[in-house]
Amino acid sequence: MTRDSAEAIRTAADSYGIDLGDEAVDEYAAELEATSDLFETLGAADPDDEPATDVREGDDPHDAFRYTFSLSRGEGPLSEYRLGVKDNLAVAGVPMTCGSAALSYTPTYHATVVTRLLDAGGDLRATTNMDEFAYFTTGETCAHGPVENPAAEGAVPGGSSSGSGAAVAAGTLDAALGSDTGGSVRIPASYCGVVGLKPTHRSVPRFGFVDLAPSLDHVGVLAESVALAGAVFETIAGPDRRDPSTLGMPTPEVSVPDVVDTDRIGVVEEAMASADDAVEARIDAVVETLTDAGVVVDRISLPTFEATPLALLATASVEFARLLADDGQVYGTGTGYSEGLRAALADLPMDRVGENVSDQLLVGGGLLESSGGRHYVAAQRVREAFTREVDEALAACDALVLPTTPTTAPDFGSVTDDEAFVRTISHTAPFNFTGNPALSVPCGTVDGRPVGCQFVTDRGDESTALALGAVVERSS
Repeated sequence: MTRDSAEAIRTAADSYGIDLGDEAVDEYAAELEATSDLFETLGAADPDDEPATDVREGDDPHDAFRYTFSLSRGEGPLSEYRLGVKDNLAVAGVPMTCGSAALSYTPTYHATVVTRLLDAGGDLRATTNMDEFAYFTTGETCAHGPVENPAAEGAVPGGSSSGSGAAVAAGTLDAALGSDTGGSVRIPASYCGVVGLKPTHRSVPRFGFVDLAPSLDHVGVLAESVALAGAVFETIAGPDRRDPSTLGMPTPEVSVPDVVDTDRIGVVEEAMASADDAVEARIDAVVETLTDAGVVVDRISLPTFEATPLALLATASVEFARLLADDGQVYGTGTGYSEGLRAALADLPMDRVGENVSDQLLVGGGLLESSGGRHYVAAQRVREAFTREVDEALAACDALVLPTTPTTAPDFGSVTDDEAFVRTISHTAPFNFTGNPALSVPCGTVDGRPVGCQFVTDRGDESTALALGAVVERSS
């Protein structure tokens, strides 16, 4: 029996409030060692996939690419499209950094969504730059350089899926995968003037994805068109045995009809009131287009809407701090495990982690230690109340409509305080809480900067959101 085993038993006993004498500690320590030896026989080898070739550091005018490479499997429904994936999704043979100078890990396997893109004939060309560990919304905290917005000079591209949005807006990719914890697909879609789809929570497998906050994370799509966003989503969605959280979810059949088949939509009053006047006017124009198409429009209130961004931050900060403390391990219904990634996270040199992430870790970890999870529980109560409001609203109409972001893309260096940061997620974060699909589609510009219109529909009903987005797309 080792001293470490005995100490581990004492620590566990103290944490659970169990009183053990020295003799009992020795007995449990011996049992711990025997059990540990037994479990060591399980092994922990990562899977292997055919690696990408011609891997190079990204070198494009907008700093949208982290690495470029060659990876394809031949013909399929996506074979004509140039695709990319965010730098927090595993591509065999391509270094994964999650936008951080501290992480250096090269997977030997593909994320499930990467495999599905390849099986559909997708031509994968790049991993895309991102805010460090996906914890910002402007594209300015990427350790490998800030991402430029091809659609609005001097403005941020949005984040954290900044490279995916910029690459699609620049036309260097036709579509790219991103991740969305509080708006990280839809915010760059709005700021860069492209289509962004956050699907139903758990509809897309997260095996091979580096989580930020597991109860909020979605893998989504940024694309040049509504139809392509739907096609990519249909390709990557559906149950995956390597991500048990998806089991029981249906495999979607996405259609984008030529005519709108929606009877009634609800315009979210709180979102319209908090948006800039010029942004609100662009959404009013969308509503007028839908009215002309025969859709009945109601004005609806979601009373808890304005409380959700802070509640989401209370949730995300604690989940992220706990995740890093556990070296990226998700217990319970996890999303797939990699021994190599856990080892890299365990050895993360914190002196190379950016200030924004360090701040979030200290505040999130401190909140958990100081409150015993009280703030997290309070945030979940907000989540439950808002989810009930959204469910009731969608029982009376087919979709909700609101600005994707309350403003157009801010200037570089202007999102510097908590109030400005919270405003960037104020219209997107609510629907990470509820897990509903949400689509951002371009609906014009204000002073040359794109505006996004967001459609939110019932869980599992991406088709209605895409159909409404297609109406807006055709009218532009």
